[in-house]
Amino acid sequence: MWRDPGAPADSFYQVRPECTSVPKTRFRIKAGKTLSARKWRAAFTSEGYLDIGKTLSQIYRGGIHPSIRGEVWVFLWGCYDPKSTVEEREHI
Repeated sequence: MWRDPGAPADSFYQVRPECTSVPKTRFRIKAGKTLSARKWRAAFTSEGYLDIGKTLSQIYRGGIHPSIRGEVWVFLWGCYDPKSTVEEREHI
């Protein structure tokens, strides 16, 4: 996933040219601890329910991989109930 496990998270995102005073992050990707796309898919049951407790623990320990942040945040913000099925989420 990451070319360099110790690479700063800033290297994953482009900063707009007009933003000149963007502070550098001290966050470093922790190899094996970040919630990856594979771990995210594995957190769902066959019915589509999310194991939110396990997921939150992984996020707390290592953060969320930037490629899946949008998918994860809709659950963290409460847009989707972790106990909802895929079909229920499609109707929202």
